[in-house]
Amino acid sequence: MGGVQKVETAAVSNAALAQPSKPSTLTDTELAAIVKAQLTAGQNVLVVVNKYTAALFSGSSDTGPWAIACAGELGTEFFAVAKAKSIAKRLWVHNTLEPKPWALDPSALPKNQLVVTQLTSWMKSLDGRHGHASPETKAKVAGLAANRCQFAGCGEDLSAHLVTGRAGNFSYFAHIIAASEDGPRGHATLSAQLADAPDNFLLLCDKCHRLVDKVDPDSYPTDKLQNMRNDAINEVRRLLDTLRYPEVERLYIVGNVTGQMPHISDRDVDSALWKAKLRSSPKAADSVFSFGGAHHAPHDDAYWPTVFKTLQFDLPLFQSKLNGVGNSGRPRPPLAVFPLHGTSILILAGRILGDMAGTHVFQPHRNKVGEHMETRWAWPDDGVSPAPGKYQVKELKPNTAQSDEAALLVSLTYGITTKRLPSPVVVNDALAMPTLEITVDNPNPAIIRHPDDLVHFGAAVDDALRTLQDTWKVKKVHLFVGAPTSAALLVGQKMQARHQATFYINETLPNGPESVFAPTIAISATAVSAIRNGQSVSLQT
Repeated sequence: MGGVQKVETAAVSNAALAQPSKPSTLTDTELAAIVKAQLTAGQNVLVVVNKYTAALFSGSSDTGPWAIACAGELGTEFFAVAKAKSIAKRLWVHNTLEPKPWALDPSALPKNQLVVTQLTSWMKSLDGRHGHASPETKAKVAGLAANRCQFAGCGEDLSAHLVTGRAGNFSYFAHIIAASEDGPRGHATLSAQLADAPDNFLLLCDKCHRLVDKVDPDSYPTDKLQNMRNDAINEVRRLLDTLRYPEVERLYIVGNVTGQMPHISDRDVDSALWKAKLRSSPKAADSVFSFGGAHHAPHDDAYWPTVFKTLQFDLPLFQSKLNGVGNSGRPRPPLAVFPLHGTSILILAGRILGDMAGTHVFQPHRNKVGEHMETRWAWPDDGVSPAPGKYQVKELKPNTAQSDEAALLVSLTYGITTKRLPSPVVVNDALAMPTLEITVDNPNPAIIRHPDDLVHFGAAVDDALRTLQDTWKVKKVHLFVGAPTSAALLVGQKMQARHQATFYINETLPNGPESVFAPTIAISATAVSAIRNGQSVSLQT
C-alpha cells in the first residue's frame, strides 16, 4: 500500500523457502469477517499484501509470534473493518512484490500500522475492470465469448444483470498475463507486449474475475487460464455452428421398464442432436406411450387394459401429428425419436410412426466407466459404419409346404434359441413352421453403434419381409425380437399398413435370462389387439 516500505525477495526467510502449505483462500467478505473476529478478540493482525492479493497472520502482540490465518482478496468490506478506530491500532501491514505473500516469514518482515490514507490509496487501485484493453480488443474478446463469462462452468450472461435482467455491461476484461510485471501472472517482458493483445484476455463476471486475480490467483496460472479461454471460445463456436443444423421436433417413446421412469434431460438430447448435426425446434418435446408411468408388464392381465385405454386417446393425437392434421395441414415435421420402452410398445410405436424420410432414430448407449449420463443418447465416438453383410437374413426352415404362417427371429442382442420359442413355432424342441432369422456374427447389447447400423439393419428387415409376404405369402408372422430399442422400433416402422400379414409380437416371460417367449399383442393392417383379453384399438386414421 502507498507509503509503506516494500520488502523484496531478499526478505524471504528460510521458513518461506520451505514452501509452507497454502492457507484457505477467501473472498473479501469472508476475509473481513476473520479480521474483525481476530481484532475483536484482542489479537493483532498482520496483512502481507502485494498488488492483487493478501495473506493474514494473527498474533497476541505486535511482535508475534505470528500464525497464518488465511489468504485472499482485500476489498471494500475489509476496508470498512479496518477503518474502525477502536481496533485499527492492532492492524499492521507489509507490502511486498512476492506473488505468494502467505509463503513469507512474518517475523522477518518490517511492518507499519495501517492508516486511512493508505486505505484510500489502495481502494483507488482496485478497479482494474477494463485493464489496458482498447475498444477494438474489448469488442473482439466479447465477441469470441458471446458476452458470456469464460470461466469454466460459469457462462454467466454479461449483457444483462443476473437477478433483474436489466441490460448493461457487466463484464471484466481479465489479463491472463498481467498488464504489469508485479500483477498476478506478471512477466518481465510479456506483460507490456501483451497488455492489449486479444488472446491475452478472458471475459469474466465479477466473482470469477475476483477469484482468479485476488482471492486465489495462485491456483490459476497462465496455462490454466489460457486453456480455459480456448475451451470457452471453441464451445461458443460449436454452439453457434448448431444454428446451421436442420431443425427437428423431439419425440420421446419412454416407459417404465425397470420399475421407474427413466429421465431424459434436454441437455442430453441436445448433445446427441448436435453430434448428429441436428438441433431442437423451440417446440416442447412430445412424449407418447408412457401410460402414466405404469410398469411395463406385458404378460400381466391388468397391463394391456390400462395401455389400450390410454391408446384410445393417444393414437388419434399422435397420428394427427404425423399426417399433418395436427399441424394445421402442414407437412409432417422432421422428427428425432428417442425410444426407451418395452419391445411390444416399441414395435407398435414404430408401426404407427412409419418408415418415412425425415425421421431420425437415436439409440441409448450404456455408459462407459467415467462417462457422464448426458452422453448416453449421442452416437459413440468409436462407432463406425458397418461393413456390408453385418446384418444377415438366414432361412432356418424353408416354406416347402406353402404354409400361410411363419416365424421371424431378430437376434441382435442375443441369439434366440429354439428352447425359448413357444408352440406352435416349436414342437418337440424343433422348428415346426417356416422361419427366418435376422442376426449378426456376434450378438451383443452394443451392436448398434452408428446411424448406418440402422440403415443396414433396416435393409435386412426389408429383405426378410419381402420373403415372408411376397415369396412365402404368409398371413400370420410370429415375431421374436432380441435387439436394442432403436432396432425394435425400426422393425415396427417397416411393418407398413400395406403388408397384409398379421404380426404376433412376443416378449420373454419374467423368469430369468433364458425364459421362454410368449405372445403379447397382434398387429394387423387395421388394428392392434391384446392376446390375453382380445381388446383392440383401431390403427386407421
